[in-house]
Amino acid sequence: MRERIEEVGWTNRVMLHEFLNFNIVGTFNFFFALILYEVLYWVDLWSAHTAVTAWAVSCAIGNVEAHFMHYRFTFKSTFPYFRSLNRAFWTYTGQLVVTTSSHYLIVEVLLVHHRIAWLINTCVFGFVNFLLIRWIAFPPEYDQKSSQ
Repeated sequence: MRERIEEVGWTNRVMLHEFLNFNIVGTFNFFFALILYEVLYWVDLWSAHTAVTAWAVSCAIGNVEAHFMHYRFTFKSTFPYFRSLNRAFWTYTGQLVVTTSSHYLIVEVLLVHHRIAWLINTCVFGFVNFLLIRWIAFPPEYDQKSSQ
């Protein structure tokens, strides 16, 4: 992995710049996901686990939306879209299992308000999500060069 990082020139400065871009685009994704979560919470898909179900469904939908936004605006990748989406799917699936379990623990076991749990999950797993999708779904080797 270290060799790959060096080959593509992914320095701390590059990483910081990309993470800032990720968060700028992520602001739109954040509000999309929050609104979707609130709607699904209000709809109450499964009354025994309202918050957890709203989290899981909004995450699944929101991940597809976020992938498109990051593909188009954050990384400007030339990696084939559906290959990237497929790789992101596996990354997001793992993350969905972990964050849904976390949401369950925070809301139903620790009895933290569901909106606070939503914010905790979103913030805690944001950087991990950035690293995973950057290196799996949006390989830096396929970035458009700024001179093009």
